[in-house]
Amino acid sequence: MRGPGLLRRVLVPSAVLRSTWVLSTGLRDYGHLTADRADLLRIGACARLAAISPHSAVHVPLRGNPVPGELTGWFADWPPADLLFVREDVGFRPSAWPTVRTGTRRRPRAARAHTARTPPAREPGRREWSAPLVRLAEHGGTLVVSSSASGLHEVADLITAAGEAVATARDVHRHGHAVLASLTPVLDDRHGFREFDVYGLDPIFHRSRWAKVRNARGLPRRPASRTSG
Repeated sequence: MRGPGLLRRVLVPSAVLRSTWVLSTGLRDYGHLTADRADLLRIGACARLAAISPHSAVHVPLRGNPVPGELTGWFADWPPADLLFVREDVGFRPSAWPTVRTGTRRRPRAARAHTARTPPAREPGRREWSAPLVRLAEHGGTLVVSSSASGLHEVADLITAAGEAVATARDVHRHGHAVLASLTPVLDDRHGFREFDVYGLDPIFHRSRWAKVRNARGLPRRPASRTSG
């Protein structure tokens, strides 16, 4: 398909990301991406794919995901949003997204399966901390994330690092969820979205899950640790 500017393709991951929710709202100056470990790593790969694609946008459908009980307060006044990653040199206006998305739905037979290889996340010491600012805009129930190639690589690195941290984060073990990264330092906040965080929400790493497993298997409880005064 052809779109505005240099846009030639809208890429959609074949795997459905069912454990991801995006708060993108004009009612607050705060938004967040919440996902489990596997989905955070997939979203990081999607952002890297957009970073190396000068004629593509990467669309991650998320609006149909049921909101878990822990997040219902966040989405009481505003539904979850999709994600769209696109390089700014594509010349794509975020406001054109609803029209482009409608066009893709009208031509589903034109879609073809592709296998894309994305570069790995960069080492923290090799990352470009002076990367250009990232712009966020919401149109058609979709959070459009746009920047230069290096800016999208930075977004991908931050999200991937959050995904890698889920398994060892103390607050995830205690509560099942935690803030693991923030895009705020790289955001262009002239048009809102002054803060945007990345949460890990993964019940598999919550200690209550393993307590239930141990009880179901009849295993003894771990002794409580002792502290000296």
